[in-house]
Amino acid sequence: MKKMMDMIGKKWRGNAVADVLSAFMQAWEMQGPDEISISSGTLDVVRAYLGDRACCIWKKQGDGILKICERGMMDLFFSEKDPEHQVALKRAMVTGSSEFDLCRLTPMVEDIHMRFDGLLHIPIKSREDVMGLFSLAVTKKESRDREFVQPLESLGRLVAIALNYSRDQEENLSRERRLKAEVEATTHELSETNERLIARVRELKTLYAELQKRVEELTNANRAKDEFLSIVSHELRTPLTSLSGFLSVLLDEEAGPISEQQRKFLGIAKQSATRLNLIISDLLDVSRIESGRLNLEMGECSLHDILVTSHEGLKAAAANKSIQLRLHSLPTLPKIWGDPSRLQQVVDNIVSNAIKFTDRGGEIDISGEEKGDFLLISIRDTGPGLAPQEQEKVFDMFYQADASTRRSAGGAGLGLAIARGIVNMHGGQIMVQSEKGKGATFSFLIPRKREQKKAA
Repeated sequence: MKKMMDMIGKKWRGNAVADVLSAFMQAWEMQGPDEISISSGTLDVVRAYLGDRACCIWKKQGDGILKICERGMMDLFFSEKDPEHQVALKRAMVTGSSEFDLCRLTPMVEDIHMRFDGLLHIPIKSREDVMGLFSLAVTKKESRDREFVQPLESLGRLVAIALNYSRDQEENLSRERRLKAEVEATTHELSETNERLIARVRELKTLYAELQKRVEELTNANRAKDEFLSIVSHELRTPLTSLSGFLSVLLDEEAGPISEQQRKFLGIAKQSATRLNLIISDLLDVSRIESGRLNLEMGECSLHDILVTSHEGLKAAAANKSIQLRLHSLPTLPKIWGDPSRLQQVVDNIVSNAIKFTDRGGEIDISGEEKGDFLLISIRDTGPGLAPQEQEKVFDMFYQADASTRRSAGGAGLGLAIARGIVNMHGGQIMVQSEKGKGATFSFLIPRKREQKKAA
């Protein structure tokens, strides 16, 4: 500071420029990196070197300029509203060169006028970009002295560097604050999300445990049901076999003559025993299919022969209701790999079902055809048809699309469920197409070869 004080009032010569710049850096470091501290430190350094002169630093603000700070009664010395002053300021901003502004002073500051003639406006610019102005009270002689002006212009460029640095720091600080706020917000959000996920995982674990318990209960119940069906079916079949045998003996009059009325009653009993035996067989088949214990005796077989057998075997039942039962199949239909007895059961179940639900005088068509690597078997009837919601459930066990109709037609509602299970075991697919009041077509696809993939 002693060197600065020694140079008060003197011109900036030789190494003095370096000393001024060094003093500026020290002032900047002491006061802070913001634009007000930089401007204030700059004016203090200038006044320390050049005496108590009026001075000011402006910054560019849109199309105009804005005062940052001032020293030495600048408001009395310089009127911002004076058009001539505005012209000088703007000219310095546009040209980027130092401009001398001759000031008309009021009587209040005549003592200052005796020392200075006006203001020197020095650009504060970074390269060619003028960021503001540094105004300093000077004499005309000083404004024309390059040895006096040049250090001031160097100081202006240094102020521009400092202000740029200040703005960069402010932007970085603002960016850091924004990023910090975003990180904190994201961290908070992630923390809340993590807490929700942990709570959800706990809920899912509890639900999973409950589901496991429920599955175990259902598995046990299903196993118990299968065992019950198997035991009951076996226990019922034995006495039914004996009952059917003795009824046959009575009907054949091996135990003695019977009257026509007795024959009629015994015939009804024999039919009921036969139907009950079929229901028991169906229950056993369903139980075996669901438990995976139904064994297929696979081999090469002819679906045409199966269709012929079904047509011949059920022709009488169709004729009893005056139903036309027609077969559309050729002996050239390729053979497949399957269990002929079980496939016969599938066709018989579907055709029997069609006969049950087709009114007297109706029609049933049985057909078989090739479909690429599959054979398609279709049974079309002119029965009451099925609504869309009924079609989704018609292959379920014990399902009754129309309870009154099913009961009058007879059956336990197991035939189609058994048919679906057997077709699936052959790698095929069973389906129904129907419209309420317009009959139904039940069909199934069976692969021609053993290695053929399951129907899509």
